Amino acid sequence: MAPKTKPKTEPPSETQPLLPPEEHRSTSPSSSSSSSSTLIRTNLSSPSRPTNNKDAKANSSPTTPLPKFQLLIACFVRVTEPIAFMSCFPYINQMLLDLGIVDDPKKTGFYAGLIESIFAVAELLTVFHWGTASDRWGRKPVLLIGCGGAALSSILFGFSTTFPMMIVTRVINGLANGNVAVLKSVIAELCDETNQSRAFSFFPLSMAIGTILASTIGGYFPHIARRFPSFGEHFPIFESYPYLLPCLIAAFFPISSGILAFFFMKETLPPAAGSGATKPHHHTPKTIVHYSSTDDGDTREAGQDFPHSHPRSSDTTTATGDGLAHIEDNNVNNEDDDDDGPAVGFRDLLTPEINALMLSFGLIQLQGISFFGLLPLFCFTPVAAGGLGFDEANIGKAMSIRGISTIVVQLFAFPWLQRTVGTVRLYKMLVVLFVPAFMALPLTNVFARRDEPVAVWLGLCLSLGLYAVGNMAFACNLIMVNDAAPNRRSLGAINGWSQAVSSMMRAIGPATASTLFALSVDRHALGGNLIWVVQVVLSLISVGVAMILKSDYRKKK
Repeated sequence: MAPKTKPKTEPPSETQPLLPPEEHRSTSPSSSSSSSSTLIRTNLSSPSRPTNNKDAKANSSPTTPLPKFQLLIACFVRVTEPIAFMSCFPYINQMLLDLGIVDDPKKTGFYAGLIESIFAVAELLTVFHWGTASDRWGRKPVLLIGCGGAALSSILFGFSTTFPMMIVTRVINGLANGNVAVLKSVIAELCDETNQSRAFSFFPLSMAIGTILASTIGGYFPHIARRFPSFGEHFPIFESYPYLLPCLIAAFFPISSGILAFFFMKETLPPAAGSGATKPHHHTPKTIVHYSSTDDGDTREAGQDFPHSHPRSSDTTTATGDGLAHIEDNNVNNEDDDDDGPAVGFRDLLTPEINALMLSFGLIQLQGISFFGLLPLFCFTPVAAGGLGFDEANIGKAMSIRGISTIVVQLFAFPWLQRTVGTVRLYKMLVVLFVPAFMALPLTNVFARRDEPVAVWLGLCLSLGLYAVGNMAFACNLIMVNDAAPNRRSLGAINGWSQAVSSMMRAIGPATASTLFALSVDRHALGGNLIWVVQVVLSLISVGVAMILKSDYRKKK
């Protein structure tokens, strides 16, 4: 009889089953030890697994539940920023006339643009430093400072009776405001690839809600004593300061959000390396555990047991045995690299890829803030001078329509589009919509001259709707910026840099657009359409820059 040959042992591979087949199991200690050594854990960075289709993998992976209450707090704080910044937009032109700063409605554009822009100029000086400060001190302290500054400046603006006082109060708000940059980091730290489209859709959604509230507050609460004389008799202060009430209401939001954040918001900044603190859930390196040669693997944290709802949670054997201890420790030690590296400096962010991304963001931000700054001015300007001749209530209504349409698009369209089309590809498609959004505005003046109010509102809604859809580009860019961060502890720095670019555009946009609009009206430049020609050309440049961006900013792991 031929001697029995011992079967050849195959080397472990990633397709080897986590639990050996029943016929190969042994109850002896040596067999158990040998069997446990075949438990294979494949790290996400393993070169043996394809990683070039992350969108498909994220779609096939179970979606991580969002921390709803913490996300709600972050979004509530986000709502307060546009209220503090924009609540004065509906009435600023009339306020300048009432205070005697200008005596001609056609001359309000320059001063209104300056007041709107000075906030962004002040923010530009400090926002990057607030972002880096949040990388050192934590996100929560910086957010509380921003809420306090917004509340104080809003109250003081309501008591303003001179142009310099109006400027000073806006400067206070801008210097203390680093909240947008910090909140981008907070949301990035609250989510992962499986739920980021949903989480980041709430960021512009929150801004849209803030825009609606700002438009409502600024459009309906000025001159409350004039509209309700009995109210003015009981509260004469609102007769002396007709714009105080909208400012007090605007201040209520950062005060309330600051109180909520102080008591209930959790710190999301990951601890520094070597601090010994436990890392947040999303920063722990993840592994793929394979049960058979046919499954795609289960992605979870190293050493984390299955949730009770997981179909494998009822198995008698788990992947937390002693046989995995040394592999798990090696994975944690070796993979704790890019995500938890030290925070980088400003110069380390000036790479060609990040610079191109910031340039594109700056251009769409310039278009966005110009559109938003021009909208109330265009609506306020008399029809004969090239505007629509709206009163404060109709201006507030137009701005609210823009906000509502943005909410609908962000809430119902963006998550699905981002997952289906891809972040960068969707971004490149959306920036094109700014071109027709600007082209539609001067057409509404043509209808206004013909005294066709229905056509005016239809044309205005068309422009606002196109802008609302194109506004999804900001959420795409937010995801792209966070993906481009060198590591997790640099999120505050890169978002501070992003917000500094935003502040620069917010400083340039309103004043420049308002001045060009006034020039178009006063000089009748290009038939009064100079401002719209410039905006369309700017939008076309923005499209060109977007098309040269790289196709994916996520780290290749």
